[in-house]
Amino acid sequence: MAATGSKPAAAGDDLLKITNFTRPEFDLISRHFADLAQQNDKIDRSRFRDVLADTFGVDDSLLMDRVFRCFDLDADNYIAYEEFVKGMSVFLKGKPEERIKFCFRVYDLNGDRYISKEEMFQMLKNSLVRGAEEDEDGVKDLVDLVLKKLDEDRDGRVSEADWTGAIAKEHLLLEAFGNCLPSPKAAERYLNPNPPNTAPEPPSKAAATISALSHMHQQHPQPPYQFHPSHHQRERTANTMAGVPLGAPQVVVTQQTAGKRT
Repeated sequence: MAATGSKPAAAGDDLLKITNFTRPEFDLISRHFADLAQQNDKIDRSRFRDVLADTFGVDDSLLMDRVFRCFDLDADNYIAYEEFVKGMSVFLKGKPEERIKFCFRVYDLNGDRYISKEEMFQMLKNSLVRGAEEDEDGVKDLVDLVLKKLDEDRDGRVSEADWTGAIAKEHLLLEAFGNCLPSPKAAERYLNPNPPNTAPEPPSKAAATISALSHMHQQHPQPPYQFHPSHHQRERTANTMAGVPLGAPQVVVTQQTAGKRT
């Protein structure tokens, strides 16, 4: 396909230099693209969403679309070869500053260079187990809590500078609004599908984020949330914002408890 066969070697070498890949990784990413690309040598939204969900565990519909937009640099609703290679360089092996910027772009839902309270509400609402419309009051409480941690200039919204400063203080805030990056193990498997030895699975990002963010609630009264086991992404967002200790079951905001304080 054009992704691998018709591009001059020099062009591939130039692209390799601006990525974080080794030569073998770069060649493998090119083969992955060739497998995924349709007859127009591009990857459509549906195929890319399947890869995000099935291979990398990014399964929130809203965030899958935002990740797609971050790859689709020319906004033509397809991911071309160069877009795929550059995007995967950050997605799989991004430097800290690249990952911070990537997550900010994902969470900036309308692309205005700010994460607003409304956008936080939408993402956190998607991440929580909900039983009734009244549960939205509990989500609003969580938005207020996380905004205080991220909004360093106190203007009521989170700029990229606010975001970068907050992540510098606590890196595991990076995916506070939902899973938009692969786990190290998933990234490793994509870049090395046939490893000689299988290493133990590292702790989940959900558990790591719960541990890192549990201190967030120390300066605020703890809401009387109920608990229920559920999806790891919902566990990460709700438990960390409520200050639940590592290993505890997930927070569920309920109609009876939303908006109340002890």
